[in-house]
Amino acid sequence: MTDTLASAATSPPVPDPAADRPDPSDARAQRIVIGASMTGNAGYGLLSTITVLYFSTHLHLAASRIGLALTVAGACAMLLGIPAGRLADTTVPPRLGAALSYLLLAATEVCVLTVDSYSGLVIVLVVAAGFQMTAATMRQTIVARLGGPRASVFRAKVLARSNLAMMVGMAASSLVIAGGSAAAYRAAILLCCVLTAVQGLLFLALPPGLAAPGATTSAPALDEPGADGPAAADGPGADGPAPDGPAAEADRAGSRWEAFSDLSYLSVCLIYATLVLLETVVTVALPLWITQHTAGPGWLIAVFGVANTLAIACLLTRTARRVNTPRRAGRAMAVGGVFAGVFCLLTALASGLPVLPAVVVLVIALLASIAAELLTVSAEMELTMTLAPEHAKGQYLGLSQTALTAAGTAGPSLVTLACLTWGRPGWILLGALLTLAGLATPAVAAWAERTRPAP
Repeated sequence: MTDTLASAATSPPVPDPAADRPDPSDARAQRIVIGASMTGNAGYGLLSTITVLYFSTHLHLAASRIGLALTVAGACAMLLGIPAGRLADTTVPPRLGAALSYLLLAATEVCVLTVDSYSGLVIVLVVAAGFQMTAATMRQTIVARLGGPRASVFRAKVLARSNLAMMVGMAASSLVIAGGSAAAYRAAILLCCVLTAVQGLLFLALPPGLAAPGATTSAPALDEPGADGPAAADGPGADGPAPDGPAAEADRAGSRWEAFSDLSYLSVCLIYATLVLLETVVTVALPLWITQHTAGPGWLIAVFGVANTLAIACLLTRTARRVNTPRRAGRAMAVGGVFAGVFCLLTALASGLPVLPAVVVLVIALLASIAAELLTVSAEMELTMTLAPEHAKGQYLGLSQTALTAAGTAGPSLVTLACLTWGRPGWILLGALLTLAGLATPAVAAWAERTRPAP
């Protein structure tokens, strides 16, 4: 499907495949970023699986109170995405911002073991979510600057390998859950804190004066997404904030928070925040639907989870290389939305079928969901990276990170209501919503391209 999609768009020029290969001077920095992300995601995979059980079993909190605390934390974190991005553009070197945020996040995670009240837990979760948002925004800015003209491909590499690491962490969590003791849970949480701290130290190990790919001290600043000029020219390096001073401030006068007024970019973020609900459906609603409303065996849930993770890890980078212009990204998002709608429809139809037909329908639905995720994730990375202007890259990526956080915060409640409370009609309505959101993307992507500021 991705090959057909790529060959269909003949109007835009095809970027040179060599652009996907990092400059030798930046290859080490890219390896550091990938290693740091894998380290942190291994800890996240472990922590995200066991914390809810720890809060419930050992802190004796009701599921509704845990959900409320996590929702409040996510809502508060959304307020920090764009300010953190602006800091990365103007004041704080992203390398230092990411390192400090991850180190403070590790210290905050340790506090989970010391809280003895619900209000204390809410405070810890809110602070941790804030550091997580700030760190993620700084990291995305680093990825954009190191990735060069094909920053979305580098981001795909980071995400694919991070998913594998997260699967390892989730597998390790099964040993903790099997042990079941409070000591085992506390030891696992401490291990997660150590991994988060190591992630921060790895970001600190990035070269402090690293220039963007292709930049030299004598060349003019490159005016392409993810590529900045030399330190002596107009663009910052991977470790430097955007140029500042009276002249730069005059150029940015009246646009301090320009991401808020960029309606086309906001629309792109809104569409992807809608489509990313598919991930919540697969992880939250699908397991409950299979076990409670279909004749499918329970082991399908584990098989689906592993298959999805491996498919993303193996195919995402390849797909991202083909979704290499905003126009192609718009078309990919449209096709991905259709696949998401097919997944929802087939999953709804699996209810009431005998075991074998139900398994066949669910497997086809899984394949549709994998195709949808590959296309929509690749398209989102291309659109958000490419359409973000160089002087406000961090601010715009902070906006996209905020949209993802909003979807992750509201997603579980929305998909539970639609898929489990409303049943089949809810699945069909959700599928229609995802399909329409995807089909709207080509027009929105074209609008965003037309309204980019002139270089």
